[in-house]
Formats: sequence, C-alpha cells, structure tokens
Amino acid sequence: MPTASSLSLSTGGYVQQFRQQQAQRTADQAAQNAQSLQSQARSARFDAARAQQNARELEIKAGQAQSEANRINVNVRAASNIETAQTNLQTSYDRLPDQIATAKADTYSAPNATSSVSTASIGTVVDTTA
Repeated sequence: MPTASSLSLSTGGYVQQFRQQQAQRTADQAAQNAQSLQSQARSARFDAARAQQNARELEIKAGQAQSEANRINVNVRAASNIETAQTNLQTSYDRLPDQIATAKADTYSAPNATSSVSTASIGTVVDTTA
C-alpha cells in the first residue's frame, strides 16, 4: 500500500511535469506568434516596396500629364492667336475692294496737273561763299 510520502512524491512529479508541459506550450505559442509577426512584417515590407514603386510610376505619369497639359495650353494660346490673326486678315481682305476703289477714284478724279513754268525774274542771287 502506498504511503502518504510516496503519494506526495509521485503527485509532485506529475505537477512538475504538468508545469513543464504548460511552459513548453507557452513557449511554442510565443514562437508561433513570433513567426506570424515576422511573416506580417515581410508582407508589410513587400507591400511598402510595391507602394513605393507605384508612387514612382505615378510621379512619372503625373510629370508626363503635366507636360502634355502644358503643350496643350501652348497650342490653345497659339490657336487663339492664329484665329485673331485670321480674323484681322479677313477684315483687311474684306475692306480691300473698297480701299482699291477709293484709291482709284482719288487717282482718276485728281485735277489734271499742268506745270506752268514762269520765266519772270523773281529776285537777285547773291553769292555768300567768301
């Protein structure tokens, strides 16, 4: 028959074994948690690298879009200036027949210019070069 002291020793062994198993489970869970966190960190670094690459690509595209917008603005201003010039040229062209008619009328209606040369003596010429 087992004695109280032998029961105490065998129970103490079970308690120690139980505590050791609990400590091992806690250590295993901590290791598993650490691996999970490392995996999440790797994933986050990968996502960050991909986000940086996307940001670089977007910056390049934004620069290209800005260049295109500037080019279009220059073209719009040029088109506006060309349109103004065309309007001014058309106005001048439309006025040209009237201006030609007016010029012809002025030329043909001018009095006949006759030159009359007078031989009368007007005065005396004095040489002042001394």
